[in-house]
Amino acid sequence: MAESLKDRVREKILRQRAEDGGRPIGDAEGDDPRLMDLRSDLAILEQAEEDDPIVQHLAAKYWVP
Repeated sequence: MAESLKDRVREKILRQRAEDGGRPIGDAEGDDPRLMDLRSDLAILEQAEEDDPIVQHLAAKYWVP
């Protein structure tokens, strides 16, 4: 069974974090907007239901098929 879109988006966000140095998302400093954005998007994703439009928005933002 294929992973859900929400799962694929989560995986992509975590992969982006790893590519940006692998620091835990919670360690993002206030002056690092990229890591702050990843942390924010992951938090939003975790609160969203599978069919929430925000999942589609994040999929488009992170180029998740």
